[in-house]
Amino acid sequence: MVQGKASRILKIRYLVAGLAVALAACGPTRVEPLALESSLPIAASPISKCINIGSALEAPREGEWGYIVRQADLRRIREAGFDTIRLPVKWSAHTTLEAPYQIDPAFLARVDEILSWAEQLDLKVVLNVHHYDELNDDPSAHTPRLEAIWDLLAAHYSGAPETLMFETINEPHTNMTTELTDALNKRVLARIRQDHPDRWVILGTAFWGNLSALAESRPDYDPKVMLTYHEYSPFDFTHQGAPWADAPETGIRWGTRRDVREMMDELDEAVAIQNRLSMPIFVGEFGVYEGVPVEHRARWTRTLRKGFEARNIAWCYWDFAGSLKAYDTDREAWLPEIKAALLDE
Repeated sequence: MVQGKASRILKIRYLVAGLAVALAACGPTRVEPLALESSLPIAASPISKCINIGSALEAPREGEWGYIVRQADLRRIREAGFDTIRLPVKWSAHTTLEAPYQIDPAFLARVDEILSWAEQLDLKVVLNVHHYDELNDDPSAHTPRLEAIWDLLAAHYSGAPETLMFETINEPHTNMTTELTDALNKRVLARIRQDHPDRWVILGTAFWGNLSALAESRPDYDPKVMLTYHEYSPFDFTHQGAPWADAPETGIRWGTRRDVREMMDELDEAVAIQNRLSMPIFVGEFGVYEGVPVEHRARWTRTLRKGFEARNIAWCYWDFAGSLKAYDTDREAWLPEIKAALLDE
C-alpha cells in the first residue's frame, strides 16, 4: 500500500472499482471473457501463508518509515508458521536515471542479505518492484528503465534457489492502463524467462492491483505464473482514520451477513478468473489499518483468510510491522488477535 503521503486516489480507486463491478453486471460496458473456462492445467501455488515485510525497503530509504528489517523478525515469522515473505522494494530509488542503468551495489547487497536470512530459515520470498511512481505518471519514458531493472535482477539472481519468486510491478495505476500493464508484463516476463525458464513469476495488476482490472487482463498462459490482486474492500472500513489514505471517518464497522456475502462473492469472482486464465491467483496484500479496534480488524482478517483457504487462493497479509501491523516492535510482541486471525484453524 501507499504510505508516507496522502492520496485521494487511494480512496477513489476502491469506490470506482465497486461502481465498475455494479455497472458491469447491468449494461453494455461488460467485458466478456475470451472463454468461459480454459482446459489448461492450473498449477498449485507454492505459497501458503505469507506476510509482507512492508515499510522498510519500499520506503525511499530503509528506516524512513519507521522500520528496518531484522534477522530476528524473519525468525519470528517462520516460527509463527508462515512459509513465505513478500519483500516490497523501491528499486527506482536506487537505480541510475540514465542508460546504462545500474542498481546501487550497496543497496543490492542489503537485499541479498535479507534474502540470505530467509533462505537460512527456509522461507520463500516474493521479490517485487514497488512504488515506481514515475512509471505510473509517464509509462513511455520509464518502461525502458523498468525493463533494465529486471534485466539486472534476472542476471544477478540467475543462480538463486527456486524459493525466490519475482513480481513484475506493484499496483500500476494512473497512466498505466490494463492494456499497458499487460504489454509490460509480457515483455518483462520474456526477459526474465531468458535466465529463469522455470521460476515462479507474479504479474502485477493495473488499477492499483484491483480485482476489476484483473478481470479485464488478458495475460498469455504460462504454467509458472501467478496472477495477483490486492483486497482492501470495503476501503472505508479497512483504512478509516489512516492519515495517508484520506479516509478520515472512523467508527465504521464490518461483519454483517451482507458484508460477508459481498466478500465471498468477490472471492468467487477471483476463482472464476483463475479458472478462465488457468493460472493461480495470489492475493498479495490484505489488511486493516492499526487505528481500527483490533477485534474488528481481526474479524475482517479471519473471515477473508478463511475464504481464501476454502478456495485454495494463496494469500499474503499486509503487513508485519507497518501501519497495518501484525507485530508490535515497541512491545516486541505479536498482536495476538491478528496472529490468531491469520494462523489459527
